[in-house]
Amino acid sequence: MKPAGKNRGFTLFEVLIAVSIFAIIGVIAMSNLIQVGRSGERIEEADRQLSRLQYSLARIGKDVMQLVPRPVRDRYGDEQAALKIDGERLQLTRGGWSNLLQQPRSNLQRVEYRLVEQGLQRRFSPILDQGYEENTIDQLLLEGVESLRWRLLTRGKKIHEHWPVEDRLEPNQLPVALELRMEVTGFGAIERIYELPQGAFGDEGDAQ
Repeated sequence: MKPAGKNRGFTLFEVLIAVSIFAIIGVIAMSNLIQVGRSGERIEEADRQLSRLQYSLARIGKDVMQLVPRPVRDRYGDEQAALKIDGERLQLTRGGWSNLLQQPRSNLQRVEYRLVEQGLQRRFSPILDQGYEENTIDQLLLEGVESLRWRLLTRGKKIHEHWPVEDRLEPNQLPVALELRMEVTGFGAIERIYELPQGAFGDEGDAQ
């Protein structure tokens, strides 16, 4: 007989059950912790993508707002209109390029927006009229852009998907706004309309 009042220890089977229960609880807790961590990473990435999207739209708006009617010449010597739209590409000459270092250059800048494999790219040139060797700088503004389209809108609700046009237009027939449409992964369809500055096509109202 066992002495009275002596505590009976745990059996090996009971210990194994207890360890198994603690292991299961630990696995569940770790799984939840990993899920929370992944959710946090997705939220942070979504916030970063939203910030990039907002910056890209603001960057485009700033360039469009400073559009000037200054044609340029490409590296082949051909004249390119101050504003040019062709499918997914937008090219324009903008003013107001700050020169804090007082370098010997113009305050005008040739800018191009286009769709590349990585997303929306902004290309600009420090030199307006290019030489034989093209001098450009590329900036990837926004990743995950699936489609991109530019259109010009007029007061008469006429839409131009290509610019310049062959016909000479009267001042009241010229575009007054630029429409941007793009599909962005995680955000869907994005649409923006930017008002064109007055005098964007020169005093004579010539679209060429």
